Amino acid sequence: MEKNKNEELQEQVQTESQEEQKPSSNARFMLWTLAGIYLLYTGYSLCKGFITGAEGTGIGFMFAGIAFAVIGVGLLVASIKTMISEDKLKKAKAAKDAAMAAAAGSELDKGDGSGTKKSMSISERANLAKRLENEEESEEE
Repeated sequence: MEKNKNEELQEQVQTESQEEQKPSSNARFMLWTLAGIYLLYTGYSLCKGFITGAEGTGIGFMFAGIAFAVIGVGLLVASIKTMISEDKLKKAKAAKDAAMAAAAGSELDKGDGSGTKKSMSISERANLAKRLENEEESEEE
């Protein structure tokens, strides 16, 4: 059980370093949302032009407008669903981190005395892993 805790800690350190390198996905969601809105607007304009009988419009414009609107709605729905699921994942990860911190005796979150938390450097994380290994070995003896 103690080795499992140590492995989880090392895995957490690796995933945190990977997340720091990962670009923000909010920009991607915003682009999807804007693209969806633009396609909806374009589809509406094409359909409106055909319905009002604007010069140079045909049935093809109506079909293109419908296709653009469907694709725009699809982009909006996909963007919103992905944003919601990512938010849920972030909340679950935060809850897991809080539980791990509580289980480890709050050694993962060091405070500076003012009540604010500061993040641990890589060397502090490595030292924490070594201390946990040493505690495991001393408990086994």
